[in-house]
Formats: sequence, structure tokens, C-alpha cells
Amino acid sequence: MQGKPQNNIEANKAIVMRFIDEVINNKQFELIDELWSSSMVWHGGSLGEAHGIDSYKKMISAAANGAFSNMLLQVKDIIAADDKVVLYFSNSGKNVGDFMGNKATNRTAVWNGMGIYKIKSGKIEEAWFSEDILSMFIQLGFIKS
Repeated sequence: MQGKPQNNIEANKAIVMRFIDEVINNKQFELIDELWSSSMVWHGGSLGEAHGIDSYKKMISAAANGAFSNMLLQVKDIIAADDKVVLYFSNSGKNVGDFMGNKATNRTAVWNGMGIYKIKSGKIEEAWFSEDILSMFIQLGFIKS
């Protein structure tokens, strides 16, 4: 009995890491349907809210092809229990397009954040994010420190 929960936890971590590596960092957006539930919900972070996979695809595609180039999300720590996977991450990218009402600065920023993913039936069902947007805005010159 004890082996099965650990296997589920490791499988859940693998789903999230595959999403980060293949979809976020390598822009393989065709994998979204394989990794996310069709009724998924995305809460917060710098991207905003998305309800349903079609809404999420539009949001992630616009983000990948808009405000930042050379985006890279590096997982610093990963913890999992039950149906949740928690990441502490560092995100970086060059601001090449308008972002949150600010004009592009062509500056590079590095900022930290945390994400919580809920896995159901082998797919990501829901995710919550918090990022250090203040640090990003200061680095990009949107606000003074």
C-alpha cells in the first residue's frame, strides 16, 4: 500500500515537470491537451486567469509570442503531497513587447515565484501562482526602486 501513494506523487511531479520543460521552456503547445484537463483553471501570476483549456491556450500563446523573448522557467524546488505539486521557481526573459500596460523596454528581468498544481486523473486540473512582479517591474524600469 505504501508504494502506490509515492508512485502517484512521483507521477504528479513528472507531469508538472514535463509541462515546465516541454510546454513553457520549449514552446511545445501541442502538448497542452495531453497534460491539462479540458476544464482546467489557472489562477493568478503575471498571466492572469484562465477558465477552460481553450482560454488557457490563448493566454499562454499570447504570453509566449508577445511581451517577452527568451523566457526560461527554472525550477528551484519541487514538493508534492497527495494531489498537489508545489514549485519554487525563477523566471527570466527579455521584455520585447507591451506588458501590463507598460511599453517594451528591451531589458532582461529575473524574478521568483511559486506555483501550486492540482493533478486529477493524470492531468493538471487547477493551478495557482504568485510571482514577485515588483522585482520584475523594477528591473524592467516600469517603476523606480
